[in-house]
Amino acid sequence: MNKFIVRIGVLSLFALLDTNAVHAQSQEAEKVGLYITQEMSFLNMTTTQAQQVYQINLQAANAVENLRQNSNVQQIGTAENIEGFTDILKQRNLAVQEILSPVQFQLFKENKIIRAATFRTIVMAKMLDLTQDQLDPVFEINQTVVKNVREDLDIYFSADNNRGKRNAKRKLHKALKKTDKAFDNVLSPQQTTIYHENVDLLRNVLREEYGTKDSF
Repeated sequence: MNKFIVRIGVLSLFALLDTNAVHAQSQEAEKVGLYITQEMSFLNMTTTQAQQVYQINLQAANAVENLRQNSNVQQIGTAENIEGFTDILKQRNLAVQEILSPVQFQLFKENKIIRAATFRTIVMAKMLDLTQDQLDPVFEINQTVVKNVREDLDIYFSADNNRGKRNAKRKLHKALKKTDKAFDNVLSPQQTTIYHENVDLLRNVLREEYGTKDSF
């Protein structure tokens, strides 16, 4: 199923939603939810599945926005933020599992690069208020980032002791640091500043989604 077909299936959902519910949703969350659902077209979802997965992605985008707002108000630290994002990730993956067939979900689970790039894009979209035109290049950069550090990620998650994991983590962060400049040509100066202020969080979001196991 190509992105155009997925788009038709997802957009048809709006005709079924209660008007008040539609207005209650953030337009930014709707944009992100639709985009992420389109990027999952490799799963060859039916129209019904695409509609249901869109709802899940929309809820995840709204949850990320709520977490970000609460973090600003309550001055929540990075560790708590990572835990919050990881919980959203787990809930999203569990919900997606309920919709997909076993074959589809196995494909989703195995495609670590798209999974990690997708969730990082969700977080960046809400954190940086990405425009529609920025979503594609940001998603592509995130995919490239994961591909470039995949070996380091695999080493990190295969480390069998704390010392090995710490060494692998330092090497991974060094590799990720080299990729940060790729966003400079896509983001505005203000967005770039926010990105670099939250760069450790965004690196951890990518790492956690790539290696998450207990959400399946």
